[in-house]
Amino acid sequence: MLCAVAAPAMAQSISSFAQQAAAGREEVEPPRAAPVRPAAEAAPTARIPVAAVTLYPGDVISAGMLSQREVSDAVLDRGGIALQSSAVVGKAARRVIAAGQPVPLNALTDVTLVTKGVATRIQLKDGGLAISGYGIPLDSGAAGATIRLKNMDSGQIIVGEVAGDGTVWVKTR
Repeated sequence: MLCAVAAPAMAQSISSFAQQAAAGREEVEPPRAAPVRPAAEAAPTARIPVAAVTLYPGDVISAGMLSQREVSDAVLDRGGIALQSSAVVGKAARRVIAAGQPVPLNALTDVTLVTKGVATRIQLKDGGLAISGYGIPLDSGAAGATIRLKNMDSGQIIVGEVAGDGTVWVKTR
């Protein structure tokens, strides 16, 4: 059951109605309602990228997986969402992002090119010397990350930088 409650400014007690009636007024007018204000103008909007399809953890995001949507400035003021497609394309989803929703920046990560425990190619170039082989990464890493690896031939722990193709370039001291 719903109850209507009058606003305090419009409230008038029963005793005040009785006093007005006793003063000789035959008709007692109830308080008038406040005038209705026109609806507020539409809030300013901006176009941001949203997921066009549901994105799952590990999905590498392409331009075809995004669409644009108008959102109010109130959504932008909350912060933490991607404002341009370029900030999203080429990244991987860390968690599920529902279709039609803005893409939170904390739900994105760089694409992991080297996975811990999975053999990967290692290379060293120093002047005219070039050595290549395989190692077991002790850390996972994206392009540009410095990781530790165990050389499969010698068992020695080495440090290298992940290249864009997934190769790890060993750093010389």
